[in-house]
Amino acid sequence: MKKKIFFCLKIFFLILMLIGINGLFKWHNDKKDIENINELVTNYIYENEDGEYVLEEEINYYNDDVIAWLKIDGTNINYPVVQTSDNKYYLNRDFTKEKNSAGWVFMDSNNKLTDQNIIIYGHHRKDGIMFGDIDKLFKEKYYKDYEGKILLVSNNENRYYKIFSVYTASTEENYTLNNFSNFSNKIEEFKNKSDISFNVDTSDLNQIITLSTCHNNNKDRLVVHAYRIE
Repeated sequence: MKKKIFFCLKIFFLILMLIGINGLFKWHNDKKDIENINELVTNYIYENEDGEYVLEEEINYYNDDVIAWLKIDGTNINYPVVQTSDNKYYLNRDFTKEKNSAGWVFMDSNNKLTDQNIIIYGHHRKDGIMFGDIDKLFKEKYYKDYEGKILLVSNNENRYYKIFSVYTASTEENYTLNNFSNFSNKIEEFKNKSDISFNVDTSDLNQIITLSTCHNNNKDRLVVHAYRIE
């Protein structure tokens, strides 16, 4: 009887080990696919002689959901941003719309680029892809080396935003509305929540960008707010 139980336990743990190995293999392959895709699509954005970034329309041949390009210096965050009517669509699909656990970086389905608050989501991957590098923005050391600027390129318009708040939020917190009834009060609320004091004047703002990613096994969210400077 004991031998039979021991044998069953061995089979059980062997199955668990095989599942784990398969998961790691898939994780690695998904990351590799993302890196290959991004290496391809980065050919469609370039810096011109005037120092402006240009996003070529040909990128739409690969994906007609492209709405913008997001770039943050000092991080791996350098991706085309997509948008659909369903916020769940790109949670498990890559830029080519193929199944991928890494998903892709996407703008909130209700957003317009003219809204007060532009919300962009991405997975918090431990391997550094998608919004995996967002942790850097929560360390004061980052701002000693970089200005904390976020670039959003859309319709060949270069929009620059500067980070003014970083914090951990619960899934119930209200930071993902596109527009607020009292925008200045909401900005002040975001500013006061920040884990880092940025000492910036936020009294006269008209638009912000919000980056949101999962945290603590999807129990919380890491949130980054940046106000438009040009």
